[in-house]
Amino acid sequence: MIIDGKKISEEIKNELKEKISTLGRIPTLGIVYVGSDPVIDQFLNIKKKFGADIGVEVQVHTFDENIDAEELKTSIKELSDRYDGLLVQLPLPFTFSTDDILNSIPLARDVDMLSASSAQAFFDNETTLFPPVVGAIKKIFDIHHVELRDKSIVVVGQGRLVGVPIMDWLKREHIKYELITEETTNREEKFKQADVIMTGAGSPGMIQPEMLTQGVLLIDAGTSEHSGKIKGDADPACASKCSIFTPVPGGIGPLTVAHLFKNLLELISK
Repeated sequence: MIIDGKKISEEIKNELKEKISTLGRIPTLGIVYVGSDPVIDQFLNIKKKFGADIGVEVQVHTFDENIDAEELKTSIKELSDRYDGLLVQLPLPFTFSTDDILNSIPLARDVDMLSASSAQAFFDNETTLFPPVVGAIKKIFDIHHVELRDKSIVVVGQGRLVGVPIMDWLKREHIKYELITEETTNREEKFKQADVIMTGAGSPGMIQPEMLTQGVLLIDAGTSEHSGKIKGDADPACASKCSIFTPVPGGIGPLTVAHLFKNLLELISK
């Protein structure tokens, strides 16, 4: 089964739009964008359109890539007082400490759940918010009644946007998993043994159909640019082997954006 993330995203969009119509005011989301990148511009446009569709005012604040880190953190603090939610668009230029910048976002404004305090609150089960990618995956699992316990689970990649939030979620729920990184020597064997694969390595076409066992559940949250197109970690042909498969684009991506705005509404309701 190939998951239609756009369709599920539209359903969430309608739910959020209805909730916003009862607020009596327009919710606001600020986005901090450092530097310039045509690929990032595409992702920002998707977020702006989703916000406009549900009645959220989305404002992008662009900063020169040569801005001083302390000045940027000061700006983030000032912006956090102006918006219901705030996020820093990643990746940042390599001259910045990403952790340092993300940790300047207050817990009460962190819709992306990427600051250390947000991650800890999630891990400790002290918040109702989910990291957007985890919320997206959980939504698919809930719809299709997927139970992860007693499954052989593989997580591919340990990046801050996908791998780390997924692992924090599994640890929080006391669900065992195996991590595959670039250093893993027997990755094909691990893929073959897996009941569930959740990947966010950003390595286009890394997973091929012959590496999989029939009926595997494959969540592809990896995105990378290849020849001007967005590609996932799994070859699209993998769908023929999977009981559930999320394509790239059109799978996890739209749902992640939807859950970003769902988090915004959660923050407003607190």
